[in-house]
Amino acid sequence: MSLQPVGPLGLRLSVVVTTYNNPRALGLVLESLYRQSVRQFEILVADDGSEPDTAALVAESTAGAPVPVRHLWQEDAGFRKCTITNKAIAAAEGDYLVFFDGDCIAGRECLAIHLRAARRDGYLAGGKVPVTHRLADRLTPGEVRAGLLEGIGPWWLAVGKRRRLAISRLPALGDWMNRRVPREPSWRGENSSAFAEHLWAVGGFDERFTYGFEDADLGHRLQASGVHGRSVRYTTPVFHLEHPRPYARPEELRANQALYHENRRLRLVRTAHGLPTR
Repeated sequence: MSLQPVGPLGLRLSVVVTTYNNPRALGLVLESLYRQSVRQFEILVADDGSEPDTAALVAESTAGAPVPVRHLWQEDAGFRKCTITNKAIAAAEGDYLVFFDGDCIAGRECLAIHLRAARRDGYLAGGKVPVTHRLADRLTPGEVRAGLLEGIGPWWLAVGKRRRLAISRLPALGDWMNRRVPREPSWRGENSSAFAEHLWAVGGFDERFTYGFEDADLGHRLQASGVHGRSVRYTTPVFHLEHPRPYARPEELRANQALYHENRRLRLVRTAHGLPTR
């Protein structure tokens, strides 16, 4: 199936979903993507070494999927999200790429909003509303498929940033709030988008990073290249399913922070530790 152009700019669209050993959450995310109002796009599941149950979930989920889905897997050798995401960027057929984490459920209009807001000189940074463990643990694929999270109900009490969620239901107000974000938004891996050519120009993600600051580094290198961020956090926040992060190690966070500041000090645009030169 060849990708057909969509959106005001006539773009071929690829969606990258990163995941690691959380097939339940990934199943919910995929269900949210299957019900998008945009119907022409591909999904690349960028899997950083999950156990076989994730591959089984993807195979089962995609059997009757309305869009093509590819599962890209690499061996588990520690937190290497940057590496597998770069592999997905390299494999993507789209001109425009939207990125989600595998624990972030998208609203039905999420891809349409990214496409409408896309500009040739920038990237888009979305936001999220956190979903408590209580709701995350009981939410089912059927409820996502039926659009439970598109409505209003008692479940709102189990999410954070309810003001942001309420604003997102009022598009004109959301657009106005996006324009009032006080500083240029950095890249957010859970909900951001960019032109493929811009990602290739900066070398994609710096694969020296483990968990922490990898998204901020990409955002600052895009900005240094002249590609600036715009907010869609108030028009299309995703629902982030809360979960433990055993891979968040203080010593690695400190090392990543130092690397991030060093790249900024050097005014680095293109990393030599990412995508090859085209």
